[in-house]
This record gives sequence, C-alpha cells and structure tokens, in this order.
Amino acid sequence: MSNHDLPAPADFRAPWGLRHPHAQTILSSILRRHIEPRRVSAFVDNSREEVITVDDVFVVTHVNDAPGPTIALIPGWLGSADSGYVLSVGNALWRAGFRVVRITLRDHGSTAHMNEGMFNSAMHEEVAKVVDHAVSGTEHGLGGVAGFSLGGNFALRVVRELPHLTGIAICPAIAPEATMHQIDRSVVYQKYFINKWRKIWQVKATAFPQYNFDDVLRLSTVSAITDYFVRHHTPFSSTDEYFKAYDLSGSALENVRAHVLCAQDDPIISVADFHNLPDTIELKVTQQGGHGAYIEGWDMASWVDDYVVDFFRRRFA
Repeated sequence: MSNHDLPAPADFRAPWGLRHPHAQTILSSILRRHIEPRRVSAFVDNSREEVITVDDVFVVTHVNDAPGPTIALIPGWLGSADSGYVLSVGNALWRAGFRVVRITLRDHGSTAHMNEGMFNSAMHEEVAKVVDHAVSGTEHGLGGVAGFSLGGNFALRVVRELPHLTGIAICPAIAPEATMHQIDRSVVYQKYFINKWRKIWQVKATAFPQYNFDDVLRLSTVSAITDYFVRHHTPFSSTDEYFKAYDLSGSALENVRAHVLCAQDDPIISVADFHNLPDTIELKVTQQGGHGAYIEGWDMASWVDDYVVDFFRRRFA
C-alpha cells in the first residue's frame, strides 16, 4: 500500500461566483437536471432504452450507438441515466465517437416498481454483470466504465471484477460510512438525499403492498434510515458489516488499475479518503470542483466532460 502525498492539483479553475464548493455542488444538482436534457437533445433523441435481465432482475439502460469502444456510465446514489451530469458526459463521449450505455441501477430513478427485491450498495456482482453485458459482444471488444460518487465506488469494484475494462471514478465514495456522516452534517444534503430515498420507497410500497415503510418515513437522518434499511432489507447483521462490504479503503483495491479524479474542496467526500490508495490507482486531484460538479460557467457546462473524453481517448488510442 502507498502512503504517498496527494498529487499536485489538476488545472480546473472555477469561475468567480462559482468557486465555493457548495455553489458548485448544489447548483450543478439543481440546475443541470433542467438544462442538460435540452442542451443534449440530439443525444437523448438518439438513445434507445434496453432492459437487461440479470439473475431475474430487470435493469434499465439507455444506449447510444457509435463506432468506437463502449463506455458504461454509472450515476451516483439515487441518480439515474437521466441525471444531468450523466447526460452531459454521455453526450460528450458520444460526440467523440464512443458508444455510450447509461445505467440506471435497480431501484434508482423511476425503476423501483420493476423488481420486488430491494437493491443495496454491496451488490457489485449485479452491477458488474450489467456492465459486462453492455460492453461484451461489441465490434471492438473494448470497453470502459465511468462512475460518479457512489457510482464511482461501483465503477472501481466493477474494474476489480472485470480487469479488462478501463475505469475512471469521479469523486468516488471510497469510505461510505464517512460519506454518510458527512451528508448528515449538512441539512441541505441530508434533506436532498432523504427526500429522494423516501420517494423511491413510496413507489416500491405502492408496487409491492407487502412492504410497509411507515416507520422509516418518520426517520430524519441518513444514518438512522440506513440502520433501518440494513436491519430490515439486507442480509447483513449490522450496519458496520454492510459498510465493510463496499468500503474501498485499505487493501480493497490492491492491484486494481483505474483512474480517480477528486477535488480538495469536495463537501461530501473528504480528500483524505484517497491518501492510502494503492499505487495502481492513478489519482488526479483538483483544488476546486465541489462534489463531482466542475462547473465552468453559468451555463452549467462541466469541465469533467472533456476530462473523461480525453481519458478514454488516451486509453483507447
């Protein structure tokens, strides 16, 4: 394991008025979900929905065909294929000639009604099978995966499972328990995630009446809801055991080759989480950027789009 210093910051520089990490993170989340569908309308219009069946589970993907290698995109926690940042980077990759597959993880987005069983963040085998299905059988036989936040954690585990894939993780949740507590320290982020989680559970209960979430809907912190979720809807005996199943600290990524981009000012994931990654993980740190936002101007365009395109171009040159 390496205990090296973090590398020098990369060259992203937020514009005046958007330099505060909360401005980057919150405006990116709120505004881009309205702006991106219009900005990338050709990309959306040329997408087709494909439902992949994995171990009797239905997972929704959206595919944009192109002659280049396939890149699978995994959104962050409670995000979807239609999240603004996923549409934005997907559009950039597609225009650069890559075939793009946007994945909506089970129970994410508007898919909670599709499967009776409940998804949890330790289910990397399911996600790896979806990615493998998306990438295999294409003309080039080449593929990559990019993930944001919790999706970045999944992307790193997918590359660990499928080492022939090229992977990049944007602000990945390396230490999920620490990330959960950081979210609970901010009323804004806490309410944002709790409200999205409650909506998903309400859809699940409507589709499958055997579920009753009345108790959990009264809880007011992410940590309390997570404890309830682990006890009642996962096979894990404790929340600690659950987090250990997908914590990527320590030796969890030993010999895994992938690229990680993170920001020193990320208000949700501490840059300290990345200090002890193995030397096989190529780490790039920016001074600014917020939580996966990297907003370059008031049009909400993101620097990370070109960064991801350049990364895969170089890998598949």
